[in-house]
Amino acid sequence: MGSSVDQKSQTSASIVNEIVRYLIARPGIGPGSRVLLCGIANPELIHGLTNLGLLVSCTNEDATESESLQQTIPEADCCEGNVPREQFDRSDAGFNLVVVPAPYKNDCPSVFSRPRMMELAGRLACIHPGGCLVQLGGSNTTSDARVTHSSKCCLRQVSAFPGRNSIRSFGGQIRLRYARRSSEYAISLQIPDERMSPFEWDLLALNASKRLPADCCRKPANSENVERAA
Repeated sequence: MGSSVDQKSQTSASIVNEIVRYLIARPGIGPGSRVLLCGIANPELIHGLTNLGLLVSCTNEDATESESLQQTIPEADCCEGNVPREQFDRSDAGFNLVVVPAPYKNDCPSVFSRPRMMELAGRLACIHPGGCLVQLGGSNTTSDARVTHSSKCCLRQVSAFPGRNSIRSFGGQIRLRYARRSSEYAISLQIPDERMSPFEWDLLALNASKRLPADCCRKPANSENVERAA
């Protein structure tokens, strides 16, 4: 029993280390880069980034958890808050990297809805031109056990915005074709080098929410028959 728990803990730590390596490999990320973690309260992940010289800011809706993180990792700037976009729209410095958890299914039926697209636009608006946004899906980056939307839906969501997007799965299954099967994944979007205003990001989100489907994570009506035939 103890051996099984230890093995699971080692696997989790290994995946977190893999995620840290992935994040610092984003373009323009290095010692002194400003990183914003929205709703990601994994101490190992935060430690991994601060130990490499990144300036990490963390926001979390749970005040107790934020206080605990601040005491555990004094090198990071941990604060309570749901990260309203106004908190960072007026920031002159901006962030080189913003990391957010993939949306939870029980919190939003569709990642293509107007509120979810506008929320993502708010995150993108506080990134330096040429910087990156990364969505992390899985259980190793947060203390929450809820199920996130699929990597396919999240990739389609970020693809509605300009920039270079990519997908990566962790835990030994790195190739794209395995990404949907892995419980740990990252969706990355490197935004253009030209600066865009918060209004421009909002407009992109609004237009995308009108043309994207009202639901997601739903199989086509004939998919069940196709799978049975296979």
